[in-house]
Amino acid sequence: MFFSKKSPHTPGCMAVNLVAATLLFLTSLAALIGVYVAHVQDDELTFGSMSGSLSLIALAVCLTLWLHQMKNCMMKCEICK
Repeated sequence: MFFSKKSPHTPGCMAVNLVAATLLFLTSLAALIGVYVAHVQDDELTFGSMSGSLSLIALAVCLTLWLHQMKNCMMKCEICK
């Protein structure tokens, strides 16, 4: 299933999937930096702020979407049949 010799996508579809996965990965890195910035202020940790909570939610959403996109890159595509 995952280690087949034939690509599960046409080249154009695979390029679009990889671009989307790359953008979601970069967004996840930006969300991780946002979590750090929101929780470390003036050399001490701060918890319970609005920005800290929203940054954690953004990180969770970005990572979930990135993992879903990576799964789509490896599975058979319904469009490329």
